[in-house]
Parts: sequence; structure tokens; C-alpha cells
Amino acid sequence: MHELIEFSGAERQGPARTWRAFCGAVGELVDALPVEELPARIAAILPDLLSVGGLLTTAQRTAPKDGYGRNRVFVCPGDRFSVLAMVWPAGVSTLIHDHRDWCALGVYSGEIEESRFDPCGEAKAVLRDTVRHRTGAVAHLPVDAPNIHRIRNPTSRPAISIHVYGGNCETQGPNLDTVYTLDP
Repeated sequence: MHELIEFSGAERQGPARTWRAFCGAVGELVDALPVEELPARIAAILPDLLSVGGLLTTAQRTAPKDGYGRNRVFVCPGDRFSVLAMVWPAGVSTLIHDHRDWCALGVYSGEIEESRFDPCGEAKAVLRDTVRHRTGAVAHLPVDAPNIHRIRNPTSRPAISIHVYGGNCETQGPNLDTVYTLDP
């Protein structure tokens, strides 16, 4: 089982209780399911979490002056998964990248755009499709297929998404495997 630890900055009991319940449910899924099933099953439980107002602290809703924010919410003491609040200022974008581990995400506020790509050579990718995810939307990346994507905020307002990653994002760093360039 996944012993829960203190949530950074969670002074209010309501949000802390909500996070404990969510992370407990994720921990149970991680313990019970094969890794290939985790992203979709975790994405399926994200909508209830995304509907809770006041869930994030001020620090978790903050982005640095340049780029996007990757703010810790929870790291499983057994290093099995991490939960981050990603803060997307207007117009900001990630590089085209893939992940070394599984990922599920949901939009807490605002809107993000996710472009997915197919590999086409050494660290090159070609655009497959682009989807806009609005508040409450969830998505996940496959474990057993290419999971190359780019996320950006195409709007003039900030957006926040909740990401659940396999592994410990603090000891392993970002759940990033390869950065790709677009093949013309």
C-alpha cells in the first residue's frame, strides 16, 4: 500500500482530504493493475478530482516568469507515481517529447492543446493530430505505443492541468525520454 505523506502547502483540510482520497485510489490502481492499463484507468478517475474547487495552493497555481510551472502535489513514498500541477501561461508550449513512463492528465482550469506525433526517424516526428482539452477534460498516453506529444496553451489566459506520472518526478526528474524535432 502507498503510505500518504504530507502535501506541500496543503493547509486547508478539505483539499488535503480530497488529495489523500485521490492518491490513495491511484495507489490502489498502481498496486492492482498491469502498467499498460494504468494511464486509462487513472484518467477515468480524474474528472471527480478536477471538479473540486480550491484544490490547489497559491504556490501550486504559480508558474515561473518564463515557461510553465511543474508544481509538486504528491510523490508516492514507494516511488511508484507522482502528481504535479502544471501551470501554463498564455502561449507557452513544451518541446515535442515522449515519456519514459506512463502519464494521465486532466485540465483543472482553462484550456490546453495537445498535439500528438508519430516517430519518423532518429528523434524526428510527424504531426498525427491536435486536440483541445478544456476544463474537465482528461487524456492519457499509451505505455506500449509511441507517446510523443507537445502541450501548449493556445489562449490568452493561464491554464492548469493535473498530471499523474509513473515514478518519482523528484528523484528521476521530468518524465521525459526524448526530445523530437518536427520532420518537414
